[in-house]
Amino acid sequence: MSRKPRLILSRQALAANYQRLSSFSGQAECAASIKANAYGVGIDFVAPVLWEAGCRTFFVAYLEEALALKSLLPDAIIYVFHGFKASEITTARASAIRPVLNTLEEIRLPGIAELRPAVHVDTGMRRLGIPQYQHDRLLEEISTCQPSLLMSHLASADEPLRPDSEQQRHVFESVRSSLGVLCPPSSLTNTAGILLGDPYHYDLVRPGIGLYGGSPDPNDPKGFEAVVTWQAQVIELQQVRQGETVGYGGSYVAQHDLRLATIGVGYADGYLRALGGQGEVLVEGQRCPIVGRVSMDLITVDVSSLASVNEGTWVEIMGTGISVDTVAAKANTIGYECLTRLGARMERMNV
Repeated sequence: MSRKPRLILSRQALAANYQRLSSFSGQAECAASIKANAYGVGIDFVAPVLWEAGCRTFFVAYLEEALALKSLLPDAIIYVFHGFKASEITTARASAIRPVLNTLEEIRLPGIAELRPAVHVDTGMRRLGIPQYQHDRLLEEISTCQPSLLMSHLASADEPLRPDSEQQRHVFESVRSSLGVLCPPSSLTNTAGILLGDPYHYDLVRPGIGLYGGSPDPNDPKGFEAVVTWQAQVIELQQVRQGETVGYGGSYVAQHDLRLATIGVGYADGYLRALGGQGEVLVEGQRCPIVGRVSMDLITVDVSSLASVNEGTWVEIMGTGISVDTVAAKANTIGYECLTRLGARMERMNV
């Protein structure tokens, strides 16, 4: 009997999420952000499914990711968010991979125009992109790199009641207006930005978290389908008496007699330690609370209310019954972290 946790990956759910986001984006091309091994879901699984669903443009963080993607999808248009060093231009040119230029110095690199780059302007995130105090100089120099895309990134799109996104959109509009006929196709939004509506869509949108079943705000699920179902098995069952402690440090003290299931998943698999005493798993269709701490390979769960649990029973850690957003909210984090921490040692099954 296998005791390793497993990930069941749904092609149908991934394609459905892409089609839904594409329908939201109207006339804009719907690209895909698949950096960080497709947000932890797996680039080998995600890229072919999205290509079959109609996606033709992809964004990654590093050149190495782009080269791996190019080997899977030779005809894809691939942009690298973090740009290139001068020493990487030859490699990028050979594979027709496009940098996102974040500084004036990158715009001036010899031969950069041949790569059909994107130019990233900072409109208020103040993280990557040409800062607003350099926009005047950008307008003087942008023609030298012949960009295929002008882009920016919203800092607070997951909080639609804040004015920040509209302020950033106005800055972006100002840059586009100043470029006039030199302005290339434009891109401003990720999943959260797409949900803000038509004024934010421009020519291309680049969703990430929504593709994989998560919401930009875990406290406000958007109804995307679960792409990942995470399961693990019950390894042992124990009877625990009132007053006895459970797990490292004896952090949980039984308030009454209970039946405990030890399940083969832990923080080495990406199950966050913050879920100790907070999280739940789905056992035989019923939510059961985690008691005690999350350890490297194991969690313990109160299954006192269930009679049918046995050693070997598969338990849902995350999926259609307990969404990635629910797990994230219980851990006081976001779905992005839950997905990107999924451990490499788990078995993966594509369905």
